[in-house]
Amino acid sequence: MKENRNVLEVTDLRTSFVTEDGMVTAVDGVSFTVARGEVLGIVGESGCGKSVTAESIMRLLDEDTTVYEGEIVFDGDVDLLSLADERMRPYRGGRLGMIFQDPMSSLNPVYTIGNQLVEAIRAHDKIGKKAAADRALEMLTLTGIPEPKMRLKQYPHQLSGGQRQRVVIAMALSCRPDLLIADEPTTALDVTTQAQILQLMEDLRTEFDTGTIFITHDLGVVAEICDRVVVMYLGQVIEETDVTTLFDEPAHPYTRGLLASTPSVETDNTQDLPTISGTVPTLTQVPTGCRFADRCPFVEDACREQPIELTTLADGHRVRCRRAEEIPALAAEVGWQAEATRGGRA
Repeated sequence: MKENRNVLEVTDLRTSFVTEDGMVTAVDGVSFTVARGEVLGIVGESGCGKSVTAESIMRLLDEDTTVYEGEIVFDGDVDLLSLADERMRPYRGGRLGMIFQDPMSSLNPVYTIGNQLVEAIRAHDKIGKKAAADRALEMLTLTGIPEPKMRLKQYPHQLSGGQRQRVVIAMALSCRPDLLIADEPTTALDVTTQAQILQLMEDLRTEFDTGTIFITHDLGVVAEICDRVVVMYLGQVIEETDVTTLFDEPAHPYTRGLLASTPSVETDNTQDLPTISGTVPTLTQVPTGCRFADRCPFVEDACREQPIELTTLADGHRVRCRRAEEIPALAAEVGWQAEATRGGRA
């Protein structure tokens, strides 16, 4: 039985890129933890830094043009950012698994599914081909894919989207990782297949006690499978709390806006959903004060004067808003109420 402790501790992570316009910081001072067997959701619009955070943990970015700062401590004693590339390789795909949004970009079209699964297993575990093939079949069977023996002999183009996603999940879990990062793994799937994949990930999480980071735009998925949630905006964590508190007592205007704009079974189809005006600024136009100020209906002059710190409200509920305690009353005036989203948690 694995020791019950955090499998990942991210502290003050900053990821910057060298560009023609100078250095731009895509992830700016992000901190969070993931415990064994826990699912941490990371949500936010495109351009908020979710995927860059995941790629930073895996060290997948081009390090000739990328600068990392901070700490990413794995299993209590290994700072992944301090490892040379050759020492990082055994972790990547071994003790750290990742599921990408598009399975076709993760699978080689000229090799069979069986070849690719066996190669991934043998790259990290020193076992023979027969043992690796047996494990590949075992993992593929665990995913619930129809006729797993036949799938091992097929090529990616011969499988449906849902089947390819199951293959990628089997590959990510084939070496029994301590941490699994799932970056929008169900976005391109129909609702029935999505539900099956989510149930599969829940079953495998229980089976292997794997810590999971689940990146998504879908707040209904967050409500269903996550234990805690990190909300990101323009490279920063702007709210972090347990999933129940996030839906019942969101403290940041951005979180309120995301929840209010999500349809639920209780949504009145005759009325337009509330929306968040504007778009996420570019990394070369980061506001001086609150990064959400230009889109926030509750902004004051003081919000624009200096950066807003992440503060703790209660019981680990962190928020980056100087008016956090006023937000529930203010949100009711513009229809950004938490109650309007509860149907999405079914």
